[in-house]
Amino acid sequence: MASVNLQAFLPSGLESRFKRLLSWLNARRIQVLDGNHWRATLPSNPQAPLQVNWLWERLREEVHDFSLYASWGISVSAFPFAPFPFNLHIETGIFGTGRHPTTQMCLVALEQSPIQGKRVLDVGTGSGILAVAALAQGAQVVATEISFHAAVQAHKNLSTYSKTSWAVIVCDLAMCLKGAFDVVICNISAEALFRLLPDLERISPHGILVASGWMASEWRSVQKSLKSHNLKLTSWQFLNGWMSITARR
Repeated sequence: MASVNLQAFLPSGLESRFKRLLSWLNARRIQVLDGNHWRATLPSNPQAPLQVNWLWERLREEVHDFSLYASWGISVSAFPFAPFPFNLHIETGIFGTGRHPTTQMCLVALEQSPIQGKRVLDVGTGSGILAVAALAQGAQVVATEISFHAAVQAHKNLSTYSKTSWAVIVCDLAMCLKGAFDVVICNISAEALFRLLPDLERISPHGILVASGWMASEWRSVQKSLKSHNLKLTSWQFLNGWMSITARR
């Protein structure tokens, strides 16, 4: 089983504390790249996200100016992540600037998913940022959004692409949809994810799920819900207290 890859950017003065915490987690291959950028690997196990979150919480007792990223089953060549490469029009109150950890992790997972020519569903699209990323990779996209105001904003952001490649629908999650999708992406709360999962059996019976939007402290509940809907975890990411996963049947 693949190891958990860990990266951290720490301010000066935390070195000894960080090393001690890593030793408690049985970390291996600890590297200091430039004095502030650290890399290490952790043993993989079903509760590894909670162990990484424990590390995050312990460091936060000391200082808030740091960044901690971990991944399993997914390879990241550069961290911190590059800014979102597309210009979006985003009004106040609409989620999806590209700066939030959950959005950044979804973008990483999406970049590494084979979606060219695939039918992609973006649930709770907000500004349309994930839908735009999928369109840029050559996918056919349907985006849903419960807020009419946000749906209008997403429509504007997707309008630079061919109108035959996308649609924005005002809908609560995926309840109004028919047909099958190859990939479902969603950056939503754990509670909303739990309501979405039963519909996946109908709209994406053999597809890939890319999901984020919840804190790592909710991992056990998410893990249990994925298992109860026969979804097999293929990768996960952790960034500054938040999580993202990919899964499939």
